[in-house]
Amino acid sequence: MAQQNQPRILGTAPDLYDSSPEKAIAFWNTLANYYAINDAMYTTNTQKVSSALTHFKIGTPGGNWASDLMQMALAIQPPNYGTWNDFKEAFKKQFIPPASQIEAISKMHSHQMGTKDFATWFQEWSAKARRTGVDETTKMWAFRCNLPTILQQKHLTLSPQPTTLDTLVEKAREFDRNWQIFG
Repeated sequence: MAQQNQPRILGTAPDLYDSSPEKAIAFWNTLANYYAINDAMYTTNTQKVSSALTHFKIGTPGGNWASDLMQMALAIQPPNYGTWNDFKEAFKKQFIPPASQIEAISKMHSHQMGTKDFATWFQEWSAKARRTGVDETTKMWAFRCNLPTILQQKHLTLSPQPTTLDTLVEKAREFDRNWQIFG
């Protein structure tokens, strides 16, 4: 008899979340990625959400929050955990305070490159930008404003102007590399 191909778990499950706001985004990204790469194993919202709720550390506010959600879902017959998107929004409201987003936006707009190496600065800046939740146009504007004047002026000479953040970053990286070599 031929053995059926059973889906297998890929990757490592995220560590238990301890409810700290500074770890919320990283935890969510790890959690979402884990369920995305294991979508063959977790094929329904109920499977994904109910399993995701087990990644909260018992005895913490997050563990209590997850337990409350489980209790509400299990009180309904058949159990109803809602959709993954609903779970994502509930998680954001509970663990990612609006002040975190405001702080990230402020840092994205004020993190100047100055005399730092472009690669190092961009890693720092992009980490701040990812946490803002703002659109690409806003990120492009903030990116340009944080470049040294010489790189800002060089960007103004481009025709056509970059229309994506990736293109803008690549041009800045190229200009900086040339300036480092020939400057």
